[in-house]
Amino acid sequence: MEGFLPGGSIPPPSRAWRLGRWSWLEHPLFHTLLLAATFVTTTLAGGYAFTDAGGPLRGGRFSDGLSFSIPLLVILGTHELGHYAMCRRYGLAATLPYFLPSPFVNLIGTFGALIRIKEPIRNKRQLLDVGAAGPLTGFLAAIPFLFYGVTRARPVAVAAAGGSVLFDYPMAVRLAQRLTGTGFYTSAGVHEHPTFMAAWFGLLITTLNLLPVGQLDGGHVLRAAAGKRQPMISLVAVLLAVASAFRGPTWAIFALVAALLIGIRHPPVEDDDAPLGFGRALVALACVAVFLLCFSMVPISIT
Repeated sequence: MEGFLPGGSIPPPSRAWRLGRWSWLEHPLFHTLLLAATFVTTTLAGGYAFTDAGGPLRGGRFSDGLSFSIPLLVILGTHELGHYAMCRRYGLAATLPYFLPSPFVNLIGTFGALIRIKEPIRNKRQLLDVGAAGPLTGFLAAIPFLFYGVTRARPVAVAAAGGSVLFDYPMAVRLAQRLTGTGFYTSAGVHEHPTFMAAWFGLLITTLNLLPVGQLDGGHVLRAAAGKRQPMISLVAVLLAVASAFRGPTWAIFALVAALLIGIRHPPVEDDDAPLGFGRALVALACVAVFLLCFSMVPISIT
């Protein structure tokens, strides 16, 4: 999944890390190679999973998957560059985005992207701005691809057979259908365009990142907005996600994995008790709105 590793989650690097034998991990060429590899794997995955021609893995061309890989990488890259730009604004040392290729090219071909902030985020203003910048800019980047892709769906002649993978549409897709006049179709009745699927995965990744737990993007926003109440609210969010397992496993699995790997509690900042301020409270509410627009109780199901 798309990741954002904040400074508080990983100790600031030693001089040996910055200048020693592992310094190549932060060289621009290494970032470029990861991006190139992810471009290949997502293009193969897009052609295989979302086009009739099937890409090279099913006898088609490599270019078959470009209408999936390019929008997806733009969305992922915009998300991470949103974080990166805010780090630069506040003088926080951070790496360029790391794109993560996946060998599972029959899925989406990537584990997402992340940056590494190399020093602690010290106050609420920085915490909110850095945390919110990624999902908000990533969401905005997904909108034009969503509006294009939602109008390119092709009706299927027969209903989805047993074993078919179906994608639930969140409110953002419904609004795009209304605004473009396509009508309210579902995944069971159409063959989605690859660009639509790139936008759909972008919305899902945005929702996962905005889950208000620990040091996910949503956890940053929640800590800035709620201060010392954050751990209790995050615990409630995890329990609600676990309770949703009776409908589908997605949220329960992700919430539990996040809680185990990065914890529920977000580290405090220096001005934990200070009020957030009206303008940044609106930014926090915008994150809640984006979460609701992108949220689906059962994103992926199998008939």
